[in-house]
Parts: sequence; C-alpha cells; structure tokens
Amino acid sequence: MAHKSQPGLSAATVIDIWEQGIGRHPIDQALLLLRYAHPEESFDALCEWTVGRRDAHLLELRRHIIGDRIEGYAECPTCRNGLEFELSCSALLASAAPSEDTWTRVEQDGRSLELRGPNSRDLALAITAADPEQARRMILSRCVRGVAGDAEMPVWTEVNQAALAGRLGEVDPLAEVLIDLRCGLCGQQWQTLFDIVTFFWNELHVRSRRLLQEVDLLARTYGWTEGEVLGMSEQRRGLYVEMVLS
Repeated sequence: MAHKSQPGLSAATVIDIWEQGIGRHPIDQALLLLRYAHPEESFDALCEWTVGRRDAHLLELRRHIIGDRIEGYAECPTCRNGLEFELSCSALLASAAPSEDTWTRVEQDGRSLELRGPNSRDLALAITAADPEQARRMILSRCVRGVAGDAEMPVWTEVNQAALAGRLGEVDPLAEVLIDLRCGLCGQQWQTLFDIVTFFWNELHVRSRRLLQEVDLLARTYGWTEGEVLGMSEQRRGLYVEMVLS
C-alpha cells in the first residue's frame, strides 16, 4: 500500500468518529474513518481510492485499534443453524495486495479493455440505481473503457456484463471478500460476504457505548471529566472500573 495507517486512534477520537457517523451510509462511514486515519490525504483523494484499497486500509486500522483476530457469525441458509468463524486481518491483507496502477489492461471476448476497481464515488452513484442490474451497468460504464485507438465501447450482453463485473474483482483484490463456510449440522456449503466496513463500524459502535458508560461511571465516582477518563490508557481505565464495580 502506498500509505501506512496510523498506529491507531485514541479513545476520544473513536467516540468522535462514532458520533459523526451515526445514521450515515456505510460509504460515508468508511470515508470518515479514512479521514481520521490519513489526515495527510485530501477528501477528494480518499474518494478516488478503489474499494479494495480502502478496505485494505480499514483492515489495517482495525488491526491496530481492536486486534488482528476477527470473530464472525453466519446462519446456514438451509437449516438456519448458527455458525461461528474466525478471520485474520493480517491474513486477509497478505492474501491480496492492492495494485498501485489505476487502470489494468485485460482481454475480454477478443477485445482489449482497461478496467479499474470501483471507488467510493462509483458506489455512491450505484446506490441511486433502481435495481441491481442498473447499478451494475452504472459501475461498468465508469470502470471499463476501451484502449487507445478503440475507445468506442460495444453494447454488452447480460453475459458479457456479468463476466466484466467478475473481472473488476480481479483487478481490485479485497473489494469483495467471500468466505467459504460449511454447516456442521446439515453439511450445507456456501459463501458469505465479509464486509469490513459494516463489521468494523459495528465494533466501533459497541466500543464507543462502552467507553461512554465507563466515563459516566468514573465521573460519578471520582468527579473526573470526560477528557480525563478518556485520556487514560485502556489498562488504567479498566482497572478503575474494576475497582468501582468490586
């Protein structure tokens, strides 16, 4: 990756991000996290990052704030049995390094094309579509182009569009993370999508509420301000909470 994430975010910053992002679309929540983690980048530049590059940085940030281990949960689509699974931020990052090239040349149905991974602006436009098919056409119209001397694009069939959509994932690793699962009860095998933006944001939601509960407890007990409580290390703050509750 071209830029490394900062070593983490303070407790006060986590709460600030959570407060600003409550009720906003996941696209906006992801950009909010990136703005705090990469203050050296302009907002416009972050919007141009591909989804795979964006999510790689969010995995890195999540590893610093919460840890490397990810504990997930899914339901079997056949028998509804609950299934727990584990992932690793480091393993996901190592599995596919995002390309630094904006456009990648590929061959598709005898034609040379250039593809790029969708970015946040592309996703923001796609969510306004009337249906998934229209959303896919919007994405392809922005992320697929002819090479020099062959700029005119053909009219793609549904099969062509599906194939091209699949190729976008090839040029932008981590944009779509699919996890292979198998139900231990009925034996059903399936794939589930792991969305780091939604998963990470839910974790920050839980952490922020816990932090505010700790502020409330310690403020009422010792008279400390929110800034004083959040300025403590997690270990020291946790020890005070433990003493108050004992």
